[in-house]
Amino acid sequence: MVKRQTWILLAFFLALAGFAIYQKYNPSAPRPRTNENATPSATIAPVEFLFPAGQGTVASLSIESREGQSVRVERAAAGAWSLTKPFEAAADPSSAEAAASQVSALRILARLDLDPADAGLKSPAYTLTVGFSDGRSFVVEVGDATPTGTGYYARKDGGFASPLVIDKDGLDALLNLLVYPPFLETPTPSPTPTETPTPAAGADTCLGGQCQPVLEDSPGGTPTATKSP
Repeated sequence: MVKRQTWILLAFFLALAGFAIYQKYNPSAPRPRTNENATPSATIAPVEFLFPAGQGTVASLSIESREGQSVRVERAAAGAWSLTKPFEAAADPSSAEAAASQVSALRILARLDLDPADAGLKSPAYTLTVGFSDGRSFVVEVGDATPTGTGYYARKDGGFASPLVIDKDGLDALLNLLVYPPFLETPTPSPTPTETPTPAAGADTCLGGQCQPVLEDSPGGTPTATKSP
């Protein structure tokens, strides 16, 4: 009589053999090899701009501070820029175009569910008014800097009632216009040089009330004094 342990071993080997036959005729798909040390790729969030490109080119830019400073530049129909605040003058075209490009490049870093008073927007530090070539204009209120120092709290009309975080470096470049208005410097003409007249030979030179005759060169090379009559 076959012992119980023998039946158990036989069943085990039959199961093992059956599994081996199944694996032979039904091989499983090879698993892809993975690099355990590979760093997972980060998901890059899309860049969001404060002023979308579809709004046209910047036609005017006005910046006012809480202390009363102001600067304003305007683009004429012919493309020339002019400064209208804090005084009227022709604007430096390179600086004005750079400011217009910077307006279009302002990035939104975050949108916040925050009380505007807690972001310094109850009494904004700066107010920007941007006009575009399509006739529309927008007002941007700038509040406090963020605790990390990477942005400013801001609020834009036309759909952005809640506070935003705007890139600090880009906004600082515009706020510097309050300190350095982009007016076109007119070169100062150089003064016309003047020649000092040389007294003619034989004339008297006077200094301190005393006159001395100017010496003439003699034929021999020795200067002689010209005698007065």
